[in-house]
Amino acid sequence: MPSGVVDARARQIGALAALVHEHETAPAFVELVDELASRIAELTPAQAVDVRETKWRIDRVRALETALVRERSEVHAQARAVWIEARAADNFAALAPYLVRIVELERRVASCIDPHRAAYDVLLEEYEPGASTAAVAAVFDELREGLIPLVERLQGAPDRPAASGLRGHFPVDSQRQFNRIVSERLGFDFSRGRLDEAVHPFTTTIGTDVRLTTRYDEHDLRYALYSTIHETGHGLYEQGLDSAAWGTPRGAACSLGVHESQSRLWENQVGRSEWFWRALLPLAHQFFPAMATVSLTQILAAVNEARPSLIRTEADEVTYNLHIILRFELERALIRGDLAVADLPAEWTTRMRTYLGIVPPNDREGVLQDVHWPSGAIGYFPTYTLGNVYAAQLMRAARAALGSDVLERDGGLSALLEWLRRHVHLCGQTHRAPELIARATGSEPTCQPLLEHLQQKLRFLEAP
Repeated sequence: MPSGVVDARARQIGALAALVHEHETAPAFVELVDELASRIAELTPAQAVDVRETKWRIDRVRALETALVRERSEVHAQARAVWIEARAADNFAALAPYLVRIVELERRVASCIDPHRAAYDVLLEEYEPGASTAAVAAVFDELREGLIPLVERLQGAPDRPAASGLRGHFPVDSQRQFNRIVSERLGFDFSRGRLDEAVHPFTTTIGTDVRLTTRYDEHDLRYALYSTIHETGHGLYEQGLDSAAWGTPRGAACSLGVHESQSRLWENQVGRSEWFWRALLPLAHQFFPAMATVSLTQILAAVNEARPSLIRTEADEVTYNLHIILRFELERALIRGDLAVADLPAEWTTRMRTYLGIVPPNDREGVLQDVHWPSGAIGYFPTYTLGNVYAAQLMRAARAALGSDVLERDGGLSALLEWLRRHVHLCGQTHRAPELIARATGSEPTCQPLLEHLQQKLRFLEAP
């Protein structure tokens, strides 16, 4: 967007947000929801879920004045535009005043929704209903303590030649065909969706039309392959929701954390495994004949590379969650008033040094790298790591239910997808995320399966 029209566009966005808010809180609709909620014992279980979740959302929305909704949307739009320029210029000072306003606005929003609870609890629930800050912090504290020694082992390991199994020349046209087949093998239904290209991979759903995007690097097969597998995981969840309940909470995803668990399960738990690549190699050889000289061991080394890095979106599976834990701790401190916006860069650097053993050379590669805070998405970051936690726990439960022999032979992908359909996808919002995971796996959310998975991965990486 041209820089000279940012303020005008922000006002337009604010006006639209206000209009939507007025419709969402229309008296006739709100009164109907309240009446149904008062008679919820008379409803069927399915109806009760839809009324419960609709009322919960409406109660949050109607707690806010339309003027606050408008102001909040305008500031977010302005801040995102400022962030683009501030990041390019490595100029945190330009963004800081907007972050101060965003923190103040998010506190006001939380206070309006529930003045009796900690503000961060209220904000977190917007993205992960049913989660509490205390429960998330307990899981993250345990995970952090388990991950830091793994990172130290990575730093202390002798230098190894860069894994080159999936680097070389991979024509984009061949990659397009290859990635589509991989997505189909995982179970994506192309009669109800597409796979296209975008600057940033994402998944969006228009009704029941599920659109995936990826991006290609002709010199590294991993670049598009793993973004495709990741987005396919999101797409499989969307396609697996109860179509008969479309448009209701029962036909919608449970939470961002559960959604992320589906992408991470396919990307990491499946897509980086030996059994997955053993089955995929013949297809890879068909599209990329030069790979015929690359061993399975070399490929596994390439797709499981791990080393501390500065950028969250480029972080490997072993170190990624420390990037999220750092952000969770900082944004929670901002909302509580324990950390001033002006002190963010210094605190970011301190925690990067402590957790990952590296220091960003500038703010562009540090505190300015993500758009979430300028967009007002405070409480969003934890859902990424919750997704990894849920994914490892679900994969362990699926393996126990199906048996390793089923998963690791032809048809294993379809068996896994069917298990996820029953235990996750078709549930929609029938249960909140902690209960959904407990029902599917037999235990409350825990980071132990993820830690054990990463410990096993590190042993593989340390092997001569």
